[in-house]
Amino acid sequence: MSVDRSFRVPQGIIAGLALLFVVAGCGPSQSGPKRYPVSGTVTFNRKPVPKGFITLEPSIEQGNSGPGGGAEIVNGKYDTTLEQGVVGGAYKVRIVGTDGVPATIEGETLADGQPLFEPYETTVEFPLEKTVKDFEVGKPAPQ
Repeated sequence: MSVDRSFRVPQGIIAGLALLFVVAGCGPSQSGPKRYPVSGTVTFNRKPVPKGFITLEPSIEQGNSGPGGGAEIVNGKYDTTLEQGVVGGAYKVRIVGTDGVPATIEGETLADGQPLFEPYETTVEFPLEKTVKDFEVGKPAPQ
């Protein structure tokens, strides 16, 4: 089976993004805008995405200069901590998801498995409150 590396999620990317958000949001902040947690489900072909990451980046183009956030996807569910939530307004949402089955391909170890789909991106307008937002992602990753 030929593997197209252009959509493979190297094992360090998900861990690196998670670490970035943890370090950036260490502990509750007493300053800055109020954040609201975001949670929900992520499905692909109507099935829960086994493993992945969701990134929430403020849409500067739409006037949102607030902080970003994100969360791990585990068994189709994600839940930001309050410190990784949103401040409301437009956010660019990026989702990567894998099959969750560790694999070695061409000598490269994929701890979280192979990508299920091309990285999914959309823009969401979040309210100034705790939000539940579900995502159904599309286009499969090339084989």
